[in-house]
Amino acid sequence: MSVPVLASRRVLLAATAFAAIGSAKGQPSGDPTQLLTVMERYAVALRWNNVDALVALYTADGVFMRENLPAAVGTEALRAAYRQVFTTLKVDLRFDIQQTEVSEDMAWLRATSKGRIRTLATGVDTDESFNDLVMFGRERGTWKIRCYLYASNKPGTGTPQ
Repeated sequence: MSVPVLASRRVLLAATAFAAIGSAKGQPSGDPTQLLTVMERYAVALRWNNVDALVALYTADGVFMRENLPAAVGTEALRAAYRQVFTTLKVDLRFDIQQTEVSEDMAWLRATSKGRIRTLATGVDTDESFNDLVMFGRERGTWKIRCYLYASNKPGTGTPQ
């Protein structure tokens, strides 16, 4: 079995254990595995340059915050931001969820993401890694991204935009 598959299974098991512990302490029940599913869909949509799939993961007033750029707020701004990303970069990232918290209709997760990013203008591939913070809201029973913030975790290096 490949290392990414084992890592994904470990994350799912940890999330399930976290949900069980939270329920045992009388905290509001919430299933963090649903958040992991959203992040898996996010990674797949990034890999396939699927703007519509990415935007569909956000709330109508969702926010995408990138380094050194203004926040993209709302559906049309999100669509424009991801189109810009895909006209300049080919992104293939894996997410490693570090922490999750679910409370009624709000949730968040902290993750790291690693992978290859190709700058299309030059054809140069680089190994990149980021710190990610994602806020979620539940809409009609479905978790959606309310705010996605990432930053390079390589001090002193510029992040591809």
